[in-house]
Amino acid sequence: MSDSKLCIFCGRNESSREHIVSKWILNDLGLYQIKTKLGFGNQIKTGEMDEIMEPQPLGSFVTDSVCRQCNNNWMSELERQVKPLLSPLMVDPWPPDDRAILSGLFVYSPILARWLTKTACTFGEKMSVPVPDAIRSDLYNGRMHPEVVVDISCNEQCGTYIGMSRTWKGVVDGKPTTVQIKGLSFRFVWQLRHLAMRVSFFPAFEKRMIEPRFPVAIYPQFKVPKDYPSYGVTKPQYRYDTLQQLEHETFFEQIPSRWY
Repeated sequence: MSDSKLCIFCGRNESSREHIVSKWILNDLGLYQIKTKLGFGNQIKTGEMDEIMEPQPLGSFVTDSVCRQCNNNWMSELERQVKPLLSPLMVDPWPPDDRAILSGLFVYSPILARWLTKTACTFGEKMSVPVPDAIRSDLYNGRMHPEVVVDISCNEQCGTYIGMSRTWKGVVDGKPTTVQIKGLSFRFVWQLRHLAMRVSFFPAFEKRMIEPRFPVAIYPQFKVPKDYPSYGVTKPQYRYDTLQQLEHETFFEQIPSRWY
């Protein structure tokens, strides 16, 4: 088809209708007709994004920027592998044995990282925040770019949200500022019930946290953080009160020797 879009992963001129939010998620969580807030733009002081689209049904949120071969093969296989891993965390209330579930994801962290980054690619294409070519190429070849950061956490508030931006709070020359590497940097944030998932790419910046809470690191290294003491009570570090709290407590610090 001459008017088909080129596939964002392999470059084939054979577009296919692809749901950005997986069909199994839409079905299992009953989200086909649920209107969800979609965010994109710049980060503001609270950690939220400053441009929010009107809520829309996720079942109609599709892209034609993926070819049939990618859609029906490696992308479909990722969906099949991820469903049993994350389904136990996409529940309300949040599971009481969460630490055991999260720890059990260790051997599957490369699969989770690729799946979340794949979704960031399709969502970013839809929202005109395209993921860099090198990251998409690595995914197509079964790899992960070494400077992509993937993590998951628990949000005490139950809800649905999906958003993407090129900016983040950062520290440059010791001073806090808003960071963006034009055409390259991005952060993708996705909440499904209590599960908050995030993909970030800020080359030449190292992620820092400013509070005792830390999400579960999926990539480039896997780590479930220990509990932390709070007023005589130990609490899981990967649990946040709100998604905004998670966003507000994360910033990236410039690595001087690697600035482009």
